[in-house]
Amino acid sequence: MPAPLEGIRILDLTILINGPYATVLLSDMGAEVIKIEDPANPDPYRGDVLGGVDAASGMHTYFETMNRNKRSVALDLKTEAGREVMYQLVRDADVVISNFRPGVVERLGVDYERLTPHNPNIITVTASGLGRQGPDAEQGVVDLTGQARSGYLALTAEGDGTPRYVGSYALADQVGAMMLAYGTVLAVLARERYGVGQDVDVSQLGSMLAMQSLTLNNYLLMGAEPRMTSADAPANPIFHVYRARDDKWLALACLQFERHWPLLCRVLGLDRFADLAAPDPSKEGIARGRELVQLLADTFAGADRDTWLTRLRSERIVCAPVQRYPEVALDPQVAANELITELEHPQFGRVRQVGTPVKLSRTPGAARSTAPEHGQHTEEVLLAAGYSWHEIAALRAKGAI
Repeated sequence: MPAPLEGIRILDLTILINGPYATVLLSDMGAEVIKIEDPANPDPYRGDVLGGVDAASGMHTYFETMNRNKRSVALDLKTEAGREVMYQLVRDADVVISNFRPGVVERLGVDYERLTPHNPNIITVTASGLGRQGPDAEQGVVDLTGQARSGYLALTAEGDGTPRYVGSYALADQVGAMMLAYGTVLAVLARERYGVGQDVDVSQLGSMLAMQSLTLNNYLLMGAEPRMTSADAPANPIFHVYRARDDKWLALACLQFERHWPLLCRVLGLDRFADLAAPDPSKEGIARGRELVQLLADTFAGADRDTWLTRLRSERIVCAPVQRYPEVALDPQVAANELITELEHPQFGRVRQVGTPVKLSRTPGAARSTAPEHGQHTEEVLLAAGYSWHEIAALRAKGAI
């Protein structure tokens, strides 16, 4: 069976993370993604300016992550000849995705209004930072500012109110990318059902608000902001992380204190504390919560992490190891569900990457190939679009490709 998006052709004008990861998700599900890059200024993640390059091997890990399965065409959209090539490619495309700042696609002549004469059913999808409307629509957004403006960064603060930004996984960028892929699929489905192309905008700000629906709606409906707590005084001492004797950490995830505390006390040998009431937000309750955190910390320090996990799981208490990446990569659950996949890289041989978490029983998707070299498929794509070798040579002489 074909993958669900097989036959859908996407022209990908995006760079860095927010857009490219969206098209990776779509390509894993079978979409043909042609990455359009400027001949002189390709995606910045091809270089080492922004990090992600392995010093020993030279592998561009960020670029590989954000561009697998794609073909690369070097095309200068700032030239008239380059734009004409783009218009030719649009005739046989389904979607054009970009993540430039507001106004750039219009200046390049590749916005929805300019593309529809060449393909009335084309879908254009834009990853914007703060949305197209409003006083700050022109401002650029990166992961840190996306987390900050959406309210998420404030949630990372502990008791002293200092936000803790963890940027290594680019949360706002990747959440925005997932919503971008979602919006693209919806537009493709709408075109299949109703026969219409359309213009789609997915903002990083809106994506981050949607990710926080649970807590943000609690504020919007009830006026209740999330309570900041310090590591030694969480709102629930049995929904917390603890260090074991072997310096490994475990996550204890008991949502209902009254229900789980007596059982937990029995498992941990703390029966004399089983009748304690749940800490409340009062000053005395917070103090009691700190005492319980310390009690549990001292207890878990008495044995290795895996010993505690075995005991807790035997009583069906929800818990998990706090795993570092070497453990994640060897996790039997990860292996059993094929959540990490292997690909053949033309330079580095067999390499591992995160696979797709969406498992379709009849039309499965999968990672298929590693990221392309810059402009690797230019001639191949143009030949398929009807250009002759003579015309391709002329385009190269003009600097369009």
